[in-house]
Amino acid sequence: MLKTGISKILITGASSGIGEAVAYAFSDFKCQLFLVARRQEQLNRVAESCLKKGAPQVICQKHDLSIPGQGTVIVQECLKTLEGLDILICNAGYGIYGPTINISPDQMSRIWQVNYQSGYESIHAALPYFLSRREGHIVLVSSVIGKQAIPFSATYCATKFAQVGLGNAMWGELKKHGVGVSVICPGATATEFQEASHKVENQKSTSWGRAQNPMVVARAIVRAVQQKKRETHLTVGGKILCLLERLVPSLTIQAITWILNRRQTTTKTDTNDN
Repeated sequence: MLKTGISKILITGASSGIGEAVAYAFSDFKCQLFLVARRQEQLNRVAESCLKKGAPQVICQKHDLSIPGQGTVIVQECLKTLEGLDILICNAGYGIYGPTINISPDQMSRIWQVNYQSGYESIHAALPYFLSRREGHIVLVSSVIGKQAIPFSATYCATKFAQVGLGNAMWGELKKHGVGVSVICPGATATEFQEASHKVENQKSTSWGRAQNPMVVARAIVRAVQQKKRETHLTVGGKILCLLERLVPSLTIQAITWILNRRQTTTKTDTNDN
């Protein structure tokens, strides 16, 4: 449900990367925006650009979604400030790369809260409003590795698989009530995500292949909302990976494991040489 000049949209993780690009994409439709992130200065910069692009109103809210309950708070504040909500985009997230044995339960708890639980909180807070109006749309920005698990990314994979499961289940629940749900699986994207991710023991990123521009993802999200798509996969590599996982799952995970174990060995050798 996207109405030019009318729609009210909440975007988390909006200070950079995919979230920033999504804010710009919806600004072109003159939507009212409620932007959430931890970094106020970057949010203000994004807001200024959105206003120049045509957004009639942009509200910036600094929130740390690693704190339980903040996902609920941002929806309540959006409903109060914009006097409504049409599209909820759960995009906030970060990565942790490394062997599972070296990632503590506290680290797992935090990434779960940011990547999954805060989004669930927001969805749970928004659903009564959407259902009462029999319209609205929820977007979950997951990942290709929410479809195919990758070694040395177990904690991140878990949060992304959970988003895919939640989104697909809700799609079935909410379709007859007029509420849309879209799960977006971007693949490698040229953002600061990889640099900002926590890497254990000099672990290399598990992504490979050419990274796409975040505006490609943003436009795909706009189309998903317009066409009420249930799930969208992006990048050629990502689509191939998902296809192989369905056709030859055992061979796919064995090949990925071999590649990433070789990377891990190379990384350790390089570190020892230094």
